[in-house]
Amino acid sequence: MLYFDYAATTPVDLRVQARISHALAESFGNPSANYKLGKASKNKLTTARRRLKALLKLDEASDLYFTSGATEAINWALRSQAYRARDLGLGHHIVTTAIEHSAVDRVLLDLENKGFEVTRLQPNSNQQFSLEQFIEASKQTTIGWTVMAVNNEVGSILPIKELGQYAKQKGYWFHVDATQAIGYQMINPQDFPCTSFNGSGHKFYAPKGIGFLVYQAWNKEMILDPLLLGGDQEYTKRSGTENLPYILGMVEALELMDQGYHELQESFVELSTYFFQQLNQTGIEYQRNGDLVHHNNRIHSIWLKEKLASQVIIQLDMQDIYLSAGSACSAGSIKPSRVLTAYYPKNEARWRESVRISFGRYTTKNEIDQLIEAITKIYQ
Repeated sequence: MLYFDYAATTPVDLRVQARISHALAESFGNPSANYKLGKASKNKLTTARRRLKALLKLDEASDLYFTSGATEAINWALRSQAYRARDLGLGHHIVTTAIEHSAVDRVLLDLENKGFEVTRLQPNSNQQFSLEQFIEASKQTTIGWTVMAVNNEVGSILPIKELGQYAKQKGYWFHVDATQAIGYQMINPQDFPCTSFNGSGHKFYAPKGIGFLVYQAWNKEMILDPLLLGGDQEYTKRSGTENLPYILGMVEALELMDQGYHELQESFVELSTYFFQQLNQTGIEYQRNGDLVHHNNRIHSIWLKEKLASQVIIQLDMQDIYLSAGSACSAGSIKPSRVLTAYYPKNEARWRESVRISFGRYTTKNEIDQLIEAITKIYQ
């Protein structure tokens, strides 16, 4: 098997599996219970939260809540901040980009149906997004901005620092979808200013079904509304017995990412350089998608001209080689990617003929050689 879809999900690290297995056997007590077994679980939960906050370089004023993943965290953060700001009489307008993940876009669509106004910015002529675009799109009724740190389809990096600093000056809430950045980008308050951001464990070698939301409002009146009501877990904000084994596993996974951060970044640069060197030698006509100046070396979207992405993926799948397309396939029809249509609104062929290749911890040059060989045979 050759796996090139790490942006979609990652395998669970064996060390993380061991941590979870141990917790399932030894730390099964309910953290809300008042006897020793429960208190021991509560202590581990508290320690895990403290360790995760340290890894994310959060200060004491920041709140961190464990969730089932990024989608839940995004829904929670956007809905709470939008409604809270409107209830405070601050306005009803939100600015975002046209390349956001569906977890953001669909929440905003729902908010539009509830009376909010949303402006979706298109990439500029350099295939980039700028602070000036956001400033120009904002108005007196603007209450918040929401932007992804790294695009999941093409790997473009957005200017979070500049946007966050300006949003704070204006008093806008600012949510960052950091799903593709956590573990792969250094997070600190200076370079990552925002009122909220989220992460998802399965993007950095932890299991699916566990994630987190960080909330750090600039305005004390912008209180985070409870997501779930019940037993008052997660500081009364998200009721439900905490998934301690997966929480411990996620924190372990992020610690491992932190320990090997520089080596992994170097490997992504090396793998990316090697991949395109080898692809160039085949003579296959292709173009890269997205912002190539501000770009993550882990995720690459490529337009393979005159080859339908759906057919390429099927032929590779038959050889146990796995990557994904720039469009979603369902019921035998192609639904164009919102990201590619935003970047290339007049190039329908590019929407249908682009594939995504994403590298991970276990990717090797030998695997890249086999991928290049398989793609070359498809063209032959």
